[in-house]
Amino acid sequence: MNLFEKEKIISSDLFRQITDIRVQNPGYISEIANLRKRRAKFVPTGKMNIVAADHPARGSLSVGHDLLAMADRHSLLARLVNTLQSRWVDGVLGSMDILEDLLILHGLMNKSENGFLDEKLLITSLNRGGLPGGAWELDDPITGTNAKTCADLGLDAAKMLLRVDFSSRDTIKTIEYCAAGVRDMNSQNLPIILEPLPVIKDGSSYKVVKEPDQLIRLVAVTAALGDSSRNIWLKIPFTEDFERVAASTTLPIVILGGDRNTGLNELLTDLKKALGTSHQVRGAMYGRNVLYPEHAHPRDVAEAIGKLVHEE
Repeated sequence: MNLFEKEKIISSDLFRQITDIRVQNPGYISEIANLRKRRAKFVPTGKMNIVAADHPARGSLSVGHDLLAMADRHSLLARLVNTLQSRWVDGVLGSMDILEDLLILHGLMNKSENGFLDEKLLITSLNRGGLPGGAWELDDPITGTNAKTCADLGLDAAKMLLRVDFSSRDTIKTIEYCAAGVRDMNSQNLPIILEPLPVIKDGSSYKVVKEPDQLIRLVAVTAALGDSSRNIWLKIPFTEDFERVAASTTLPIVILGGDRNTGLNELLTDLKKALGTSHQVRGAMYGRNVLYPEHAHPRDVAEAIGKLVHEE
């Protein structure tokens, strides 16, 4: 793994202050959230490059062969701050605890006119309860926040995962949770990003089926969830025959990254193909591939993706 020096981004003293503030002044999070400069429009250019870091809230901490790589919160936050300082990164996806850590750091580090979260998109994950390996894994309830809290804290959007296995009765419960999430976010007129994934049982875990016909069917179902599709974005994997997948909807699409890919060139090639497939594809939402690249620096990977997304 590429050597990343977290101390250069966030000193140990600064990292320690996050806990101090949580103990002494938990209201600081709301104060900073209300002071943060927000965008006038969700996607001014019509496209976005988001760094995803919502994995730990589901207990998914592995990167490659390191089963607990994302458990080092100091390192994870340093990688996020480093990428968010780039103008090529539009925002971050994370659970509430991670977004709140970042808001505290934004307040502590903001010594100039613009902090690293100003005019960035803050997107939170709603359903994190389907823990990998759990007997209930596909029964994936909303264990995160709600739309009103998102609005109160100035968060910009929310995201929900919808894994579908037609052999599991738990899947229908998650479909219902996602429909409720759409309705809730619509009540505050906030965007919601739905991540529909066809899966099959593979030993003790579930494997994503990157097969266009199955994904097309699931995209059609997902686009119709809730009381209105006006705020729905789709987060889906790139597959072969992707033009057929994109053609199955008018909803905007962002491409997900999945498990870390050791080949950066391959990752960028696939993203470029996806972006060139159709007008529906409006960006990327990569996580471990950006934050924990094997042979590169996180910010360099984030910027390479951002330049593709924004056509530079």
